[in-house]
Amino acid sequence: MKASDYLNEAKAIIEDRGMDYGHPSDNMQRTARLWSAYLEMPISDDQVAMCLALVKIARSMETAKPDNYIDGAAYFAIAGQLHTEENDLYV
Repeated sequence: MKASDYLNEAKAIIEDRGMDYGHPSDNMQRTARLWSAYLEMPISDDQVAMCLALVKIARSMETAKPDNYIDGAAYFAIAGQLHTEENDLYV
């Protein structure tokens, strides 16, 4: 699989999930509030996305399934959007 194929798959996943779950910031903010309460420290929505990407990195160390790289790319892109934009546009 070429790098562009991974990115195209990640883009399709982001768009599909957006149709099902809305803007990624909604779910990431909910998750951030839950993690913040559990860990008793503030967690931001972009940090949630980065941590989910790290889960995919950890999984790829065990098994080199395309899913790990595709989802990792998607989470990394979402983290970038959440960290750098006002979240008024959905990718």
